[in-house]
Amino acid sequence: MLIRHRQILTNGLHRRHFCQSSAAAAVLQDPIEPPPLTYLEGLPRPDPKYEEIIRAIPRSSSGKNISAKERKVGRVPSIVFEQEDGQHGGNKRIISVRTNQIRKLVNHMGRSFFLSRLFDLEVAPDFESDEIIEKVRVLPRKLHLHAGTDAVLNVTFIRAPSPALLKVDVPLVFRGEDASPGLKKVED
Repeated sequence: MLIRHRQILTNGLHRRHFCQSSAAAAVLQDPIEPPPLTYLEGLPRPDPKYEEIIRAIPRSSSGKNISAKERKVGRVPSIVFEQEDGQHGGNKRIISVRTNQIRKLVNHMGRSFFLSRLFDLEVAPDFESDEIIEKVRVLPRKLHLHAGTDAVLNVTFIRAPSPALLKVDVPLVFRGEDASPGLKKVED
């Protein structure tokens, strides 16, 4: 089959003669630009009042009692796994982030959208300081919530360097599912 296809292709090339000017015109054509990306209505979109930069402070130790103390003062104990390929565990960095900032992001975007989005993480000596110790791109991997109150207990981030390939659960949102005959058939 491959040989026959090649014969047809070569026969077609022999029958059709191109001059240099027509070949140059074919090369010089402008590529078609795709339309600009837009946000769908009804889905979360970046909002300036919800910061896309997560501010954090480093912690020196971890444990059940220390995590409880962090939560009492309005901070969420967190971990950043720092592996170069962005896929496996490796070195971990213990940090704390503000509870109200994480709660606002999760409430605005929804849990699944929060866990599938890259954020800039700025580590500073304290939250009021303008000095930045480190700035990295991170992907939230796990969000632990209290079973009864839905309070954020812990956030696990994974460092996401630019060349890394990351596995992300992408949330699917079906629009017009009430009018879709295919989705109605599945429900029956």
